[in-house]
Amino acid sequence: MPSKPTKKRTAPKTEGVEPEKSRRGTATMAKLIAVTAKELDRVGLAKVDVESLLKKSKISKGSLYHHFGNKNGLLAAAAAQQFVTYLQAEGAAFRKLIENCASKKEFLKLIAGVMKITSLKRNREFRQKRVRAIAMSFNEKNLSKVIKAEQLVDTQYLAETFAIAQKRGWIKPDIDLVALSYFFQGAFIGHILLDVTNQVEYDERWSEIAFKALQPFLAAD
Repeated sequence: MPSKPTKKRTAPKTEGVEPEKSRRGTATMAKLIAVTAKELDRVGLAKVDVESLLKKSKISKGSLYHHFGNKNGLLAAAAAQQFVTYLQAEGAAFRKLIENCASKKEFLKLIAGVMKITSLKRNREFRQKRVRAIAMSFNEKNLSKVIKAEQLVDTQYLAETFAIAQKRGWIKPDIDLVALSYFFQGAFIGHILLDVTNQVEYDERWSEIAFKALQPFLAAD
């Protein structure tokens, strides 16, 4: 049953002031987070300077403390945005690749390829940002909430992506896809140890072992 149309009313003079103030506040937060994210990538967590951030963003120190509480709150917000943005982008890209696979052979080639390109610069940078955000979340309650919520959503999204392959007979039907998703992500993040040691001579062997570790979950020909 359609709802009754509401009676048109005259807006008081003050209406619209708060929404406009809210929009300005949102824009200020977004600008400061964007500048902070770039600084995190450029100089690293330990060297981010508040005065430099304020100068580059042209935002007052009062606004920083009003919206984020302190420097740590701002850094946490920037790390959270990076975490969410990269996970969503990578998840969508991976699903597209799975959807475009026309056979199990192509699927296997894709998974092997994902393991092989783990050592590429863009993947190293993404992994470092993800690990950094996770580490920061242990001391920042709000960041912890964001990461937990996003990780749950993205793991479920990855499980649904793997479900596409499972329905096509490329993953064993008795495999728990959420557990597989955690295992798959764990392998990717685990490469951080090679990132730290920079023992590039082990990258290819790592990729081979990581792919072999996934094979028991894949359907036999």
